[in-house]
Amino acid sequence: MKRTKGRLTMLCVSLAGVLALTACGGQANEGQNSQTGSSESAKTKTIYIYQNKIEIDKALKKTAEAYTALHPDIQFSIESVSDNFSTGLKTKLASGELPDVFTVLGNQDLKLWQSQLEDLTDQPWTKDMIPLAKEGITGDDGKVYGLPVSVEGYGYVYNKKLFQQAGISKVPVTLTELKQDVESLKSAGIQPLVGAYMDWYQAGNFLVNMGIARQKDPLAFIKGLYDGTATFVGNEIFKEVADFIQYDFANGKNGLSTNFNNQTTQLVNGEIAMTLGGNWLQPTIDNGNASLETGLMPLPVNDNPEENDKLYAGVSGYWAINKDSNVKKEVKDFFNWLVTTPEGQTHMTKDMQLIPGFSSFSADNETIGDLGADLSRYLKEGKVYGSYNSYYPDGVAQAFGEAVQRFVAGQVDKDGFLQELQNEWDRLAE
Repeated sequence: MKRTKGRLTMLCVSLAGVLALTACGGQANEGQNSQTGSSESAKTKTIYIYQNKIEIDKALKKTAEAYTALHPDIQFSIESVSDNFSTGLKTKLASGELPDVFTVLGNQDLKLWQSQLEDLTDQPWTKDMIPLAKEGITGDDGKVYGLPVSVEGYGYVYNKKLFQQAGISKVPVTLTELKQDVESLKSAGIQPLVGAYMDWYQAGNFLVNMGIARQKDPLAFIKGLYDGTATFVGNEIFKEVADFIQYDFANGKNGLSTNFNNQTTQLVNGEIAMTLGGNWLQPTIDNGNASLETGLMPLPVNDNPEENDKLYAGVSGYWAINKDSNVKKEVKDFFNWLVTTPEGQTHMTKDMQLIPGFSSFSADNETIGDLGADLSRYLKEGKVYGSYNSYYPDGVAQAFGEAVQRFVAGQVDKDGFLQELQNEWDRLAE
């Protein structure tokens, strides 16, 4: 779910000073270390992790060091990649260097990788997975194939100080209230909204997901899209979402020339009152303007408060185990320590600042910041819609985003927009 900048780091976790890895210079192959880890020492084994949350790279290293301190015979080699993660993983598979642990996004991605994954159904922590975390990594055979890394969610990120300046005392939970607040902000000389419509990413993933997530049975709707019994065209919920998109764009500023970096900069500088975003923006806010007070609020598309007082949330990814790994038992032990012991849970919630996809422990509100705290509160209250992007055919999210761009640019009307969504789904689902 997170919008990340393209970069790659190779993290060599040299633990206990025993194994001198040289892969940071690209000279050694961490996968080879993994495959033959048990042969390096009669007692020492290396777990090779390939994962896509670049922002937790340093904290994961710290966690691995803590685990090795408790288990000196276990070391880690961790590679964190954001962009081109999937391509890199496929390359590793083709070269026979599939990591011991790697990220699977769930749903369609699970179908792609399931034949390579260890069945984790019997692990003790699976009973504690929250439903939205479990459904994404449960195969058609009913088995669980991964450990949820973190729950992430989105809505409008809003500036509390600017809301106060405009006399707004609570966040809107209906479209009418939102429109009233936007007018109050304008009257106070405050730019109410900005949207990053220059990029397809947010529009194609977050805005279109609103229409799917709000269906009575989103998975049945998606199944209907695949088998031709459901359609975007004429769907009343998608009509409301389309109206909301037009409203958001019309009350923003230079949306089609605003990208993610522009959007984030305006938020961090305190120049805008609201923008589409999620709890993944917290580190950027903390680094850029630590005194900025923000919150995460709903995206109301009609005047039913019960329907609208919700955020959108999903699991950012799962750590799965290569079924052919030589260190499967050791990885399972590490997973169990991570999510079932107080020390491991502390590393999850404080060091890595993750919102757990488990009912057995909670996020630490002091470390996850205002946005994470709001998301955590909505999760506890059960006021979230799901995120269904991982069920889409490959390439559909980008095609959806480009359709949104044409819609807000006035190249197609609302009916034409919904027809384009349908056309793109049909084209890419074949």
